[in-house]
Amino acid sequence: MIGYMSQLHTVNARAPGYLTAGGILASLVVASVLDLATAQSLSRTDLSPSHAVKLFQILDMYASPVAFIASVLTLLCWAARARKWFRPMFDLTLALSMIALLDNVVGLVLCLFDKQENPAFLLLSAALVYVENIAVFVAFYWRFDHPFQQRVAEGEETHPGILFPHSTMQMKSLEGWRPAVIDYVFLSFNTSSTFGPTLPVPLRGSIQLGMMLQVAVAMTVLVMLAARAIGLIG
Repeated sequence: MIGYMSQLHTVNARAPGYLTAGGILASLVVASVLDLATAQSLSRTDLSPSHAVKLFQILDMYASPVAFIASVLTLLCWAARARKWFRPMFDLTLALSMIALLDNVVGLVLCLFDKQENPAFLLLSAALVYVENIAVFVAFYWRFDHPFQQRVAEGEETHPGILFPHSTMQMKSLEGWRPAVIDYVFLSFNTSSTFGPTLPVPLRGSIQLGMMLQVAVAMTVLVMLAARAIGLIG
């Protein structure tokens, strides 16, 4: 009984971080579902695809389900509090989700150059890729910022991956503040929508590289759709 109460106390003490990890993981699950939807949407854009588009569809046929299965398995690890397996499974899911996202971006570009029989699905695909981009990088930013935020919270003399303005304000209500899911969602949405960082500020190279990649994906979607709209392609 005493052991059970001790274990319960440990779980409750870690509840905020545990729930944040679950929320971040949920973004990867959403990304994998969006990836599956994008694959279906792109396949309906062109009923007579070129060889390049067919090659993309073959790759996506494997990448999308694998990313989804990995996200579900990681969710099970989180629910079971299997900390030993959660980190490697999370990293694997993030890597697969990133590959699936880039695969969809390439597929979107290829379909733009193809003659579309159902152009409405092209617009839907672009919207799905845009939202998927936000969802994937929510997890990316947390993954490369959370370990440093944890070390800072433990009193270690180091700096986090991302400097949130809350950390710089001398307010009693913000003492001991830690970034939550909504903070990473805001960061990812802001970066994708404004094509660059505003606030919070990236402090480490991994975060900066991630932002560059996210902006590149968002700009690719926008530029290709704009080019198609004004008739520069096709």
